[in-house]
Amino acid sequence: MRRYVLTSLAMLLIACGGDKAIGPETVTGSYALQTVNGNKIPAVFYQDDQEKDEFVSGSVALSADNSWTGRLALRGTDLTTSEEFSFTAPIGGTFSLRSGSITLTAANNGLIFTGTVGGGTLAIGTEIVIGGPTAMVFQK
Repeated sequence: MRRYVLTSLAMLLIACGGDKAIGPETVTGSYALQTVNGNKIPAVFYQDDQEKDEFVSGSVALSADNSWTGRLALRGTDLTTSEEFSFTAPIGGTFSLRSGSITLTAANNGLIFTGTVGGGTLAIGTEIVIGGPTAMVFQK
């Protein structure tokens, strides 16, 4: 009888098993910037009568050793002359996780970005940009 119970239990476990491991989701990998303040990129983050500034692209890579690297490409337009200026800013540092919340700390200047990560989405916010808080969403 015991043999039949163990055999039945083994078959039940095999039948109910999936191809995904049970455990915490891995967040490591590369994420590409999709939206800024809910707008698809390129997205304006500041504009007045003389100047328009936009996020053009960006990426963040989270590593297993809790380090991160990335870049943000920006474009500025002088609205009085239509002259454009482009700049790509390298960023990186360390990150910490807690229950789906993430804190990224920039190594070169100590800036802190906070947000959430999971399901292939990294959503972070910052208040370093002229014009108020900026919410950025990245996808794997």
